[in-house]
Amino acid sequence: MDILTIICIALSFAYILEWFLRKLKIDNFDKRFVLVTGCDSGFGFELAKKLDKMGFNVFACCLTKSAVEKFNETSSSKLKAIEMDVTKDASIEKTMEIVKRSLPNEKGLWAVVNNAGILGGIGPTILHTRQDYENTLAVNLYGVIMVTKACLPLVLQEQGRIVNTSSIAGRVGFFNSSYTISKYGVEAFSDVLREIYRTGAKVQIIEPGAFKTPIWKPLKQMSVNKIASLPAEIKSQFSDDAADKMVAPYKILEETGSTQYNLVVDAYIHAITAKFPRKRYLVGTDAKYTYRFLWNLPEIISDYFFYKQGIYNV
Repeated sequence: MDILTIICIALSFAYILEWFLRKLKIDNFDKRFVLVTGCDSGFGFELAKKLDKMGFNVFACCLTKSAVEKFNETSSSKLKAIEMDVTKDASIEKTMEIVKRSLPNEKGLWAVVNNAGILGGIGPTILHTRQDYENTLAVNLYGVIMVTKACLPLVLQEQGRIVNTSSIAGRVGFFNSSYTISKYGVEAFSDVLREIYRTGAKVQIIEPGAFKTPIWKPLKQMSVNKIASLPAEIKSQFSDDAADKMVAPYKILEETGSTQYNLVVDAYIHAITAKFPRKRYLVGTDAKYTYRFLWNLPEIISDYFFYKQGIYNV
């Protein structure tokens, strides 16, 4: 038997073993507690509802009171909706007090899903202000960090897991500098956090491609507000359709985005329930194939691709 045949057999065995291990699930869902942020709509809302149906005890953290009331009206008693702003330490602390009071004695959190996120600033980098960066990082990065830090003792107690939502924009930068920077930060924080592996706890990163979620809804108003906020001498350089042009690159991503929310929710579920979860979950056809291919190519090629797609025409 030649060396090439041996290598092929070994690789085949490894893939089969990995496939088998990924199928193994934890049990006792009804005795495990999961905290999810950003549950007002989109992936967070769908995930909290599915976890509730699966029998988990869920802390669904929402930004708005109306979202909390909606959960209370439509969910089982095992789901507890909590109003929380991930950008405010006092709000996180108040939430943790509620969580700790709700947990049985000597019980921690099995999983924390940092799902909350915003699109952030809009337009080319030259138009991004310090406030654009601060607003975006406050939710997408600092919110992830501070919620994780607050929950970590309870996760370590259960040898549970932290599930952080990044994006393909955290692997290849091509639009919206404040959003992309925040997602690169989530990748870095999650990788460093793997130091907790020695305790038996785990860290997973979810990297979705483009999906048609409510995150795109305020695009036009954001662009109008951005142009209105510019100094007069800069504003005068823009044409009447400047707001539409500013939105165009984002619209390309929205229009080509997937409507299959279940793909992201299923990735979350696997990260929470698998005995041997993946370190990273690329979700969506674009993430698995187009962008994964692009971030391994020389920048001159990926830049050309984004330019031809119109994503750099801002």
